[in-house]
Amino acid sequence: MKLHTLATLITLGLSGSALAFSSTPSAPEVTMDKYVEAETDWYFAGVQKKTDVNTWIHDASVSIENQQVIRSNRDVVYSIAIVDVSEGATFTVPDSEHYQIIHLMDEQHLSHQVVSRGESLTINADDINGDYVYLLARTKIAGNDTAERQAQLKIEANSQRPYVSKGYNEEDVKALRQKLVMEFVQGDVKIIEHMSFVKDFKDADPISYTYATAVGYGGLPSYEAQYLPYVVGGGSAAECQTFNMPKPDLDYENGGFFSLTTYDTAGWIVEDNFYIGHESMKDNGDTFEVAFSCPNVAHSIDVQEGWTGVWRFYKPSNEMAFIDYIEGIRSVSVEK
Repeated sequence: MKLHTLATLITLGLSGSALAFSSTPSAPEVTMDKYVEAETDWYFAGVQKKTDVNTWIHDASVSIENQQVIRSNRDVVYSIAIVDVSEGATFTVPDSEHYQIIHLMDEQHLSHQVVSRGESLTINADDINGDYVYLLARTKIAGNDTAERQAQLKIEANSQRPYVSKGYNEEDVKALRQKLVMEFVQGDVKIIEHMSFVKDFKDADPISYTYATAVGYGGLPSYEAQYLPYVVGGGSAAECQTFNMPKPDLDYENGGFFSLTTYDTAGWIVEDNFYIGHESMKDNGDTFEVAFSCPNVAHSIDVQEGWTGVWRFYKPSNEMAFIDYIEGIRSVSVEK
């Protein structure tokens, strides 16, 4: 991979590429063509401050009391690590019946390789941009052994040099991130999901690559997971509404599943009963039904006025066909 390719892509695909936020004299400038590297450095350095290199941080499940960011994901628990791969490293996921992966990203927020349950992957610095990778493992919350399955995730690295920050100014990174997020929210740009979280620069749409880093850092590549924010017709807290999701084509035999997590208008969890996985939905054959605020209904979750939500689909059987599926269900409405 050639790092100068990034500057070429951004220059061709984004206007105003010279835009920058002022930095301290000793800090590299956070420009548009350096934003992804600077954002990634912010994440890498943040983990390195919390733990040693090549060492997992295992998080607990999301709840009202434990939500660090908006629109937190409830169906999995996260494990995070920074790994020195300069002399090679191997990552292994234990074999189990439940969904579990290690997702790895390099210093340009590229690579986006996924190690699934029962698999191992060995890489070195020649395979990526830089000498380090950011690991974001996801372990499905199921049964009583979730923490045990987290603990079985394995890192075997031949070097253990701590990650050293590139020195970007944190406030400059945050300022440019906020600008990009607001442009996306306002509809000024559109993110092409399957060209956002990719292995190489040649696979990226430059606008999507940059803005997706700001909006959803660490997002899974679309062959592994796809997302549908909100629910058409949602937002009302009227008693007993239902939503019938056309059955998605997922690789269920290899851990594929889907879920709905609900939030308030701002994206925060505000109810105890805010989440449902597809195993708990009502299977109507061609559809899976979710109920909202329906008393004494087993597949009901609780929502407040103005609620929002995110559907998450893991392991689509066909990446591109599933993108069309997502577009097709945007018009499915909640029924009263």
